[in-house]
Amino acid sequence: MRYSTALDVLKAHWDFKLPVDPIAIAEKMGIEVQAGSPLDRESGHYSYRDGDPLITYNPADSAVRRRFTVAHEIGHHINGDVDAPRDTDKQMSASVRDPREVAANRFAASLLMPAALVKHMIFEEKVADLKKLAATFGVSTAAMEYRLRNLGIL
Repeated sequence: MRYSTALDVLKAHWDFKLPVDPIAIAEKMGIEVQAGSPLDRESGHYSYRDGDPLITYNPADSAVRRRFTVAHEIGHHINGDVDAPRDTDKQMSASVRDPREVAANRFAASLLMPAALVKHMIFEEKVADLKKLAATFGVSTAAMEYRLRNLGIL
């Protein structure tokens, strides 16, 4: 099945529970997900092994970083970035300029923090605390703040 957006992936593979589980989604998409070596000093990588898609992540990273990394790597898969560089913290930061990395970051944010749910939490559930929102969606406060800015809420 071909997907164009994070919303397409969510519609096909999400169980509607928060926080969104990017590993479960990747596996439902036929992507193997495994912990890499914590000594590699990279957050994650998307590649193929024996013709099958593979996402590796750094098990030494925080839980929110690992979740964002896996979602980011799913973005590389969706976008066909087979030759994407290995992802480090620097490449996943908001200051990155490589279009492939920017697109993968946007995909990850959309997958983990679906716009409609973020807006529902803020405007309907009246959740205004950044830390509570971040915890609900299983992301860092920095990622949540960035998403709120991109959605025009902040």
